[in-house]
Amino acid sequence: MLFLELTDEAKVNGGLQSEPDASRRTVGFYVADAHTHIGKEEVLEYGRKAYRENSPKLTIDFYQRLQFEIINAMKINPNGYCFSPTKPFTKPPTLLDMLFENTPDARSIGWTVDQFVAFPFNDTSAFKTSPSFQIPNDRVLSRATVLPYSLRMFGFVRVDPHDGDKAVQELIRCSRQRARGLKLHPISQKFLNEMHSDNVKKVVATAARLGLPVLFDCRYQSTAEDIYRLTQEVREEIGSSDFAIIIGHSGMEYSKDELYEFFKDPNIYAETSGVRAYDVPLFFKKMKSHVPNWSSKIVFGTDYNYFSIPQATDFLTYLFTKEFRDQIGGTPQDIQRILAGNLLSIIKPFIVSPIEGGKTPKNGKLYRVGYEHADAFLKNLSQRTSSLIGGKKLTYVTYDVLLSSDFGVDSESFVINLSREKVTASQVNEVIVVAKRKDEAGEYLNVCNVTGKLLQVEEDYKEGTPQKTILNNKLYTKLIHEIIFSGNQEKIKTREEAEKLPKVLIP
Repeated sequence: MLFLELTDEAKVNGGLQSEPDASRRTVGFYVADAHTHIGKEEVLEYGRKAYRENSPKLTIDFYQRLQFEIINAMKINPNGYCFSPTKPFTKPPTLLDMLFENTPDARSIGWTVDQFVAFPFNDTSAFKTSPSFQIPNDRVLSRATVLPYSLRMFGFVRVDPHDGDKAVQELIRCSRQRARGLKLHPISQKFLNEMHSDNVKKVVATAARLGLPVLFDCRYQSTAEDIYRLTQEVREEIGSSDFAIIIGHSGMEYSKDELYEFFKDPNIYAETSGVRAYDVPLFFKKMKSHVPNWSSKIVFGTDYNYFSIPQATDFLTYLFTKEFRDQIGGTPQDIQRILAGNLLSIIKPFIVSPIEGGKTPKNGKLYRVGYEHADAFLKNLSQRTSSLIGGKKLTYVTYDVLLSSDFGVDSESFVINLSREKVTASQVNEVIVVAKRKDEAGEYLNVCNVTGKLLQVEEDYKEGTPQKTILNNKLYTKLIHEIIFSGNQEKIKTREEAEKLPKVLIP
C-alpha cells in the first residue's frame, strides 16, 4: 500500500484508510496492477533473435524499485502535489504484514503494489500443444496457487481463438483450475481483422459466462471500436451484463475523442499501461469530458516488463498532483477506484464457485469483527496460519479484500481461503470473511441480500446518465452472496472470542 500525507486541502471520505494527525492526515491507497506477464517469449533486438522473460519474483522486485522513483519524482516539484510520501512510503496490508513477519524465510517487499494480474507472454512453449497456451497457462496458474504468490497474484490465462472449440475447452479447463481472467492479443494471435468472427465471439462469451474478465491488447482506436461492438454482441448473445471487458493500454490513440465514447459502455474499462508523460493529463481530461462516471471506468496497469519504471511513475505521480485535483476534479476516492477498486470489483474472489459436477462449498462463514477486537483477531489468525505455512500443512492461502459500493478498499475486511488439498479439489477447507468496519460490513450485506439481481446494468446504461456507484459489474458481490455467506454469519463480541476463534477455525 502507498501511504501519503495530505499537504494541501483535499476531501477524504469513506472507503479510504486514514489516520488522524495533529495537522495532517495520512491516507493509505491499496494498489492492484491489471497488466503483467510471466514466462518467456522470442523477440528481435537489433535484428537478432533474443528472449524476453519475467516471473512473479521479478515483478515484485520491480514494485520494490518503483517506490523510490515515485518519491524522487515528487521531490523535484513538491509544491505541485497535494500529498507527500510518508515514512515508510509503502507497507503491506495488516494481515499480510503479520503473515510475512511470522512465516519463516518469507520476503515482504514490493508493496508499492499489493496485488497484480499476471498472464503468459506469447510464450515459446505456447504452440507445443493443441490447443495453444496449455503449458504457459499451467505455469501461471501454478504460480498463482502456491505461497507466497497466491496472496498477491491473480492468474489470467490466454487462448488462441483460431483453435475454435478447443480454445473454448481450454478456457473452461483453466477456469476449473481457478483462473481469474483471460488475456486476448489480436496482433500476436493474428485475429486483428477477425474480431467479429464466431471463434472470437465464442471465446469471449464463454469467459463472460464463467465470470472471467477479458483483457484485450489494444493499440488503435479502430481496434477499440471492434471490441466495443463485440461487447454489444456478447451482451445480447448471453442475455446478461455481468461481465467485464478491459481495453489494454486504453487504445493508445489518446488524442482521439471517438476512443472515449467506447468507455461509456457499462461493461468496458480502460487499462492505463502505456499512458505516460504528456499523455497522462490528456487521457484524464478526455475521460472526464466524455465519460460521466470516468473514475469508475479506469484500471491501473503497468505492462511490466514491456514498460517499466518511467511509465508507471508518470501515471502514479500525476494522481497526487494539484493539477489532477484542480483541473480534473480528482478526489482521493477517485484515486482509490483507479488504483484498485475498479479492478478488484470485476475479478471474482478465489475459489468461491464449485468445480463443475462438484458440490457447492458450504463451509464459508462471515465473521463480523468489532473494531476494538479486530487487531486481536488478525494477530491470532496470522500466527496460526503462519504456523501451518511453516509446517507445510497448507497448499495455498489466498486473500481478497472487500469493497464498498463506492469502490472503497478496506484491506482489513477480506476473504481468505486456506486449503490443505490440491487446488483441483471440489471443496475448500476454509473460507473466512472478516468485515472489520461495521458500516461497510452492513452495506456489503445489504447489497448481497436485498438486491435480487444486483441491479440490471441496462437500467443504468442511458445516454448521458451516470451509472449508479454500486459494485462495478457486480460479479464480486454476487459470487460472495451465492456461495460464501449462505446465511452463516457470526459476530465476534469479546476479545476472548477474537483470540480463540482462529484456533477453532484452523484446528
